[in-house]
Amino acid sequence: MKKGSISASRNSCKADTRCSSQEVECQNCGLDPICSILDYAEEESGVPDGVLLRRRPVSRGETIFRKEDPFHSLFAVKSGSFKTYVPRFDHTDQVVGFHLAGEMLGCEGMASEVYPYTARALENSSVCELRLEKLTGAGRPVEALQKGIIELLGKEVAFSHELIASMVHQTSEQRVAGFLLSISSRLDRRAIPSSEFNMGMSRSDIGNFLGLAGETVSRVLTKFQKQGMIRLKHKRVTILDGAAVQHLADGLD
Repeated sequence: MKKGSISASRNSCKADTRCSSQEVECQNCGLDPICSILDYAEEESGVPDGVLLRRRPVSRGETIFRKEDPFHSLFAVKSGSFKTYVPRFDHTDQVVGFHLAGEMLGCEGMASEVYPYTARALENSSVCELRLEKLTGAGRPVEALQKGIIELLGKEVAFSHELIASMVHQTSEQRVAGFLLSISSRLDRRAIPSSEFNMGMSRSDIGNFLGLAGETVSRVLTKFQKQGMIRLKHKRVTILDGAAVQHLADGLD
């Protein structure tokens, strides 16, 4: 991806029709603890260009970093969605996560100083990039910046644990139901409409993540639709009976 200045990238997403129209508000974004310290809501923040690159458009299929790339930045999904995966020698990728608007990418690279996975856009998206090597020149107290980073990482760890817990189910129907509820609840947490949403990932990627065959995911989703729990239209999903989906995800008879 090309690097751009803050002033150039601030309005680039609005001007670029490739970007998703569903954009998370800044106060609901995972990067907000740092942006608040940097006073980016104020026009006269005094923070030098290049610390935060905002609303950078990312085309569908484009990667923002690859596994083993040197760690340099944290990314927040401003709009659209991404998948993270670990490439394998047999050309089958292991999907390790999906990241929606407002969620962070690349946090795990801070400790090892390399990114542990590849991040690729599932649809036309946009990101905000915090370049950590430039953060010390932002003119803010180091203690405040460290506190912001700790808060950001703490929320990210809590989210990861919650996500993993929600995916541990015994049956294929429970796993798919839990996956749908996970997407819905994560969107709701970011103040984004959560009963109807785009599911940009393929059925095979969902299956890879859940430990199921892609055909099994398709079959279960079709069954849910026939039972009136959801409505499917291409990649658009509408949850019609949230209580029934929750009931199934919980494994209740």
